[in-house]
Amino acid sequence: MSVLDTTDALDVAGYAAAVRRSLADLGPEQVDDLTDDLEADLAEALDDERHVAHGRGVLEQFGPPEEYAAELRAAAGLAPATAAARSGLPMGDPVQDARRLGRWTLRRLRAQAWWPPVESFLVALRPVWWLLRGWVVYQLVASMAGVSGWFPHNLPAFLVLVGFVVLSVQWGRGAWFRGSSVAWVATTANVVAVVAVLPLLGSAQDWLGDREAVYDSYQAGVLGGGDPQTIIQDKAVDGVVVDGMQVSNLFVYDAEGNPLTDVQVYDDRGRPVRTTFDNGFEQYWFPEATEPWSFVSRVDSDGRARWNVYPLQGAPTSEFTYDDEGLQVLPSGSTATTPPWPFAKAPALDDAPDAAIGAEGPVPSPTSTP
Repeated sequence: MSVLDTTDALDVAGYAAAVRRSLADLGPEQVDDLTDDLEADLAEALDDERHVAHGRGVLEQFGPPEEYAAELRAAAGLAPATAAARSGLPMGDPVQDARRLGRWTLRRLRAQAWWPPVESFLVALRPVWWLLRGWVVYQLVASMAGVSGWFPHNLPAFLVLVGFVVLSVQWGRGAWFRGSSVAWVATTANVVAVVAVLPLLGSAQDWLGDREAVYDSYQAGVLGGGDPQTIIQDKAVDGVVVDGMQVSNLFVYDAEGNPLTDVQVYDDRGRPVRTTFDNGFEQYWFPEATEPWSFVSRVDSDGRARWNVYPLQGAPTSEFTYDDEGLQVLPSGSTATTPPWPFAKAPALDDAPDAAIGAEGPVPSPTSTP
């Protein structure tokens, strides 16, 4: 039974902690191997010395912690610590340090009974992560380049995505990035992808939800091939409704059937007639469109935004960016255009006949009474 008092026990714990700090440059796994049961060994040796040498302290018995750590290194056949390592500065290859930490963590997990089936399942999912990692890196690069959209909209962007996926898969298979001089690049990309994957997936979920809401609200039954849905409201709603479906744009033609642009529309009380009320933040689908559009307002001579000028102009949503105030804007070099017209020319109107209001055709002239 040990006769060490509480003060001696605290000295042993502090001494062991100082020894481990002197070995910190070796990595967690090697430090654990060298200092396994260190406190128990120190306490036992100190207890024996108490009876023989009349109570020498920890430092008197074992010397400075740095020297004790150096003896542990020498006994294990390890090189002495450098001056930078003794001063507490991080040393060694960061890639190797990360791998050592990973192996140490994995060894601790494998000691748990529940871990083997979990590890087997995660190993089976590795190819999925390789693909997802390539997509995440593409999203980060596209974001830095000012390109929006969760998937490529042109051939160059598609080739960039394919390139990142190929790099990710080849590294995962162990075919590329095996040299120590380039391994840190792949490791850094992997860490960044792990950190960014959850925020990106959350944003993608929000984007898909918004897109589905726009689709249901403005194109219900049209793109899906079904009949238009009738919207039943307890009170009147803003906007323009045709056949029970709220429309997003108006196209105006003159008497000869030619399309008109920059037409301002007001109701019978002089109020501007608007089809949208989102100030350009929503997305709208058109028949035969391959991607949604967003609209921009016209500006009058007083500098005020006008959303009752038809047809509304805009661009595919993927072309928009955000300014410093968080507003959705078209980048420099891009201009708003008119969405596809329903038809190039509307039916021309005949000259107004001399007919009574509400008549289906010309009113016959009255005949005299015989």
